[in-house]
Amino acid sequence: MKSSSINYPLLLLVGVAVCVFGFMGLKRLHIDTDVVKTLPAHEQVITDALEIFRNHPIHDQVAVDVMIDKKAPDILVACGERLQEAMRTSDLFAEVGMADVGALVPELAHRVVSELPLLFSREELENTIAPRLQGSAIRQRLESLMAGMTGMDGIGQSAFIGPDPLGFKDPVLAKLIHLAPSQQATVYKGHLLSQDGQHLLVTGRPAAAGTDGDTARKLADLFAAVGAELAQHYAPSGIQVTLTPAGAFRAALDNEAIIRHDVQLALGLTTAGIALLLLFAFPRPLIGLLSLLPAVAGTAMALFVYSLFHSSISIMVLGFSGALISIMDDHSITYLLFLDRPHATRGEHAAREAKSIGGGMAMVTTIGAFLVLSLSDFPVFTELGQFTALGFVFTYLFIHTLFPKIFPVMPAGGNRVLPLHLLADRLFNTGKPGAIAALVLALVLLFFAKPEFRISLSEMNTVSEKTQAEDRVFTKIWGDVGAKVYLMTTAASMADLQAHNDQLLAQVEKDVQLGRIQSVFVPSMLFPGQDRSRDNLTAWREFWTVERVAQVKNELVREGTALGFTADAFAPFFALIDPALTQATPVLDDRYSKLLGITAKENGQLIQFITVTPGKNYDAPGFLASYGKGNKVFDANYFSTRLGEILFSTFATLLVIITAMVTLLLFVQFLNWRLTLITLTPLVFAYICTLGTLKLIGHPLDIPGLMLSVVILGMGDDYAIFTVRGCQWYGTIDHPGHVLVRSAVLMAAASTLIGFGVLCFAQHATLKSVGITSLLGIGYSLLGTFLLLPPLLRANFRQDSNTAVPTGTITQRILHRYRLLEAYPRMFARFKLKFDPLFSELPHWLAECTAIKTILDIGCGYGVPACWCLEHLPGTTVIGVDPDPDRVRVASRAAGDRGQMIVGAAPDLPDLEQPVDVVLLLDMSHYLDEQQLAATLKRSRELLAAGGMLLVRFVVQPQGKRSKCWYLEDWRVRIRGRRPWYRSPEDLNQMMAESGFVDLRLDAAINSELFWMVGRKAGATAQ
Repeated sequence: MKSSSINYPLLLLVGVAVCVFGFMGLKRLHIDTDVVKTLPAHEQVITDALEIFRNHPIHDQVAVDVMIDKKAPDILVACGERLQEAMRTSDLFAEVGMADVGALVPELAHRVVSELPLLFSREELENTIAPRLQGSAIRQRLESLMAGMTGMDGIGQSAFIGPDPLGFKDPVLAKLIHLAPSQQATVYKGHLLSQDGQHLLVTGRPAAAGTDGDTARKLADLFAAVGAELAQHYAPSGIQVTLTPAGAFRAALDNEAIIRHDVQLALGLTTAGIALLLLFAFPRPLIGLLSLLPAVAGTAMALFVYSLFHSSISIMVLGFSGALISIMDDHSITYLLFLDRPHATRGEHAAREAKSIGGGMAMVTTIGAFLVLSLSDFPVFTELGQFTALGFVFTYLFIHTLFPKIFPVMPAGGNRVLPLHLLADRLFNTGKPGAIAALVLALVLLFFAKPEFRISLSEMNTVSEKTQAEDRVFTKIWGDVGAKVYLMTTAASMADLQAHNDQLLAQVEKDVQLGRIQSVFVPSMLFPGQDRSRDNLTAWREFWTVERVAQVKNELVREGTALGFTADAFAPFFALIDPALTQATPVLDDRYSKLLGITAKENGQLIQFITVTPGKNYDAPGFLASYGKGNKVFDANYFSTRLGEILFSTFATLLVIITAMVTLLLFVQFLNWRLTLITLTPLVFAYICTLGTLKLIGHPLDIPGLMLSVVILGMGDDYAIFTVRGCQWYGTIDHPGHVLVRSAVLMAAASTLIGFGVLCFAQHATLKSVGITSLLGIGYSLLGTFLLLPPLLRANFRQDSNTAVPTGTITQRILHRYRLLEAYPRMFARFKLKFDPLFSELPHWLAECTAIKTILDIGCGYGVPACWCLEHLPGTTVIGVDPDPDRVRVASRAAGDRGQMIVGAAPDLPDLEQPVDVVLLLDMSHYLDEQQLAATLKRSRELLAAGGMLLVRFVVQPQGKRSKCWYLEDWRVRIRGRRPWYRSPEDLNQMMAESGFVDLRLDAAINSELFWMVGRKAGATAQ
């Protein structure tokens, strides 16, 4: 660094500004960590899922499986109660256990008995109640009641003998089993036990979000401490107690630990890799560290500007800023490679050269590609497109405005052999064998290049193998929550909710019969609304005919008396089966809300959740169409399937749009369809090979992979643009200067591969997916650039070089000289030849000199007049002078061997070996002030041979109305911070006379705002 010239005060000021703008941007933005908000909201299946995610109470719950290794329900209950006590006293939970819900079951049983006439439909009466009225069935029922009353199971059951001797309540209460996590579970002493009697379920709702890191650690410590205590307490009895907690806090803990490990690993490997890369790429490796400055500055400014228009940003987009810095760093690396060279360089020159070899074109296509993401229905893609486009804009502005001021001059860096340059040169020159190998690889992978999607939001949270194993055990015991379908209903009041449930139950009953639904519990099964109550009561009355009532009464009295029951023991039941019975619609009490899955929002709105177990004939789209009109529906499997379809559609649409847009932008900038197709070749190769390889390694595309697909397109496009545009700039890929271009491409790709590639070793699924996808995509883009482009470019430019010089018009011959150059000078030459009357007037003036051998063109620009002279006067040599190195480069390429183009500015014209016959001063005198023009005229006379001619076309300031072209030229001069010097023909005539020119002649041009002035140097006239 000591050998460099760096503007340290400006560098310090920039660093402070970057920190300030970055801090302000982050301070103003809310970082949204909710992954589900990244999903599109126009699809019903997704909007329903998002609404259920936000409101379902299980979202915040913690469940603990208490297991002992032998069947001892009382010990299991004791363990569960000890755990509940510890959870309550920890102050970590707002609610613990199901005791309050379990206490409602006996009360609910009494309520069911009193409202039996309202709880059976006509079909249930015939199918469920009628078989219980047979004589043998009544006898068996009463015998079981008598047997039960003599044991412990009869405690509390005697109260039901009178009103419900035949157990009508049992099939009603049996429906409550569908509320349990597992239908094989049983309730014992107010606790939920598994079928084998060795597992007990304890639930709780944390007081704070379980996904918070501190809360998650406290929860884990609590369960570990209670588990150790219980294990120690029962160990002497030979009983092993195991606690298996489940909930979002487990994923939060695992994610935190895994991400911390991955970040430390990535930082270590990336630091080592980048250090080696800088050592191999730059004569002064420490200079390369500053390549991150523009990207960091661009990201900070993007954050600030983004915060001016948005209030929040997704954490996925913010996390992508690391990749963004790596991508934008490519342009910084290119600039620094052109700056840090064996010879002394200037910052402005390095910026201009980096821009000229494709920096501007690559930036435009990349920004355009990311802006297309704003067309996506996915909010995260829209945010990513806008944020990234802003980042690239500010990075590019930084590189080409502030960087040259931070590095105004860079001394020579020495002649150290740089391994990266040697590697880039060797890879770039593999020739036809390399291209054939790449094509064979692409053809093989093409058979596997069908995109497959794995869209699972749960997989974006990575958990440890221990957690996965415990989750599998939990699912086996208590059921798979993901296999259920959830319905969410909202209502303004309980009465409205009951009315809705009546309609829902009628629909559910039909689907149960058709096998579409296996099991479900609807609150109207216990608390029917007005319509259902009326219909059920009517069916009840019709069911209990006079004959049936008499038959049941006789059987009950006879069998009951035989067993010891009194004659009036069943009087309450006889009152219920009276055909004249009337009953009011049951009111759904708030006390049962938790049991029935009903919660109340702060605004008083009621939300109800119903869990459905799909049947063998279940059809997800049909179910959504049937139940989605009055309910929110969430089917995890269908949600993933539909989300995959939407992602595929979005991916395909965006890919087509971005490809079309990039192709269009490339063609507009190249204006050459062959170069456009050549530039796209590595992209096609990269996509085919990436998709094929992902298929072979069994890694389908996920959400991070889809986001990176656009990144790969933008970056792969950059590598190809730099390579192709560099070839245009230098005229051939074998030019020594092109080594820096390919080195810049390799350096940029290598830095990105290191930054992304280390993520392949990550444990977190999302980070690992990012690493694998980006490593393949960027690696194949680089491979395609280095193996496919060189043969294609050589063939293209060799074909053009071997094309015979056209024998057509002079315009065709001139344009042929510009065929291998960039689009702008080609179009400039075409339009100048077509619209500038210069070329119809110039023959008249040059005809006065019949033996012109050498012409000096001062202010030659892109060399169009010079090339016209070369074609019009065979055997003539043209020397051009212009202050713009880029224009001199173009003019030199166009003029070829018969031209000599020099960087210089009037009046400081270079010394020439021989005098010239003609000096052209075309449309540039208004750039020179009086002293400069006088000096230029004097110097031109000195360079002319005796009798040589000075030919001037100059711009005047006309009176009255002026043309748009005149105003455009005036603006071009002023925008550069200069003043235009317009002169009258008389003034110019006088200045040429004072400079010693003779035979002065003035003539108006075809354009009334231009004039011709010709003068000669005294002496013999050129013949």
